Amino acid sequence: MPVRRKIHAGQVYLGKEILNALGIKDGDEVELEVREGKVVIRPVKVIDKDTLDLIRLLREVKTSGSREDYFEEYDYEDIGGWKN
Repeated sequence: MPVRRKIHAGQVYLGKEILNALGIKDGDEVELEVREGKVVIRPVKVIDKDTLDLIRLLREVKTSGSREDYFEEYDYEDIGGWKN
């Protein structure tokens, strides 16, 4: 699906069909890369601060104990679950 566009003041209008194909909306951030003389455009997935904080918290919890520590904390036999 080649599409031709003119460059104006260093900008290119991609058009709705290309934006939709990439899942990009107005105001989204994209990453541009030149590879072998071609431009590659990728949407940048932005993660908000609260989500980043949650990811950091989950990583801290994950590194604070082993799998066995986690399962020993609960009695899974009561619900027919896993037990060493």
